[in-house]
Amino acid sequence: MRTLPFACMLAAACLLSGCHSMPFDPSPDSGSSQPRPSTTQAEAAQAGLSTLGQLVNDSNYARLGFNSRDEVRQATLGAPLAIYHVRLDSLREMAVDGKPDALLNEARRSLYPVQVGERVACAVFVGQAADGWRATDMGNPAVARAVTRYRSDETDMIVHVPALQAWFIGRRGEGGLMLTPVFEDNRVDWKPGVALPAERVFQTLRKLAQDYNGLPQ
Repeated sequence: MRTLPFACMLAAACLLSGCHSMPFDPSPDSGSSQPRPSTTQAEAAQAGLSTLGQLVNDSNYARLGFNSRDEVRQATLGAPLAIYHVRLDSLREMAVDGKPDALLNEARRSLYPVQVGERVACAVFVGQAADGWRATDMGNPAVARAVTRYRSDETDMIVHVPALQAWFIGRRGEGGLMLTPVFEDNRVDWKPGVALPAERVFQTLRKLAQDYNGLPQ
């Protein structure tokens, strides 16, 4: 059976979800190479930003969040947000009195906002592998802008439920973990920017997970 390269599968997934991100393609005929592994995520993000500057062209600059092709030359990186994933099967199996922290899986991945002045254009995503940190993909202006809009502290994190296409800013406080939705979602009754106890959010998502049919959300 013929298999697709990993970069192609990522691109297909992004097309289905409308995420408008661009995975790095390490193939010899791609016109670019995946950045070398770095010892820190900050170095990897900077390498990713440099590669982004090489890949932006007249046909994709708008899709990647820039107002012009040349604007990428002014781009800088903002403070990163660590990403935590919540698996669909964990939500389905969550007990009514389940602890929200038990659902969080550290993705060993971070989002770096790509900024032009004060405006967020898109993001560089970096991930940790056995050989170090690498920039894995870039773009996704909608997510980059939404999470930075509702972030209020550098210790905030991203909580992402991939199967349900749900994104939150997570913040720990004296009252426990709070989650702030960053997008409108007609499946639920919460609003973007309004922080909610993680217990309430996950119990609501648990019902959605049990009804999920496997099709793109």
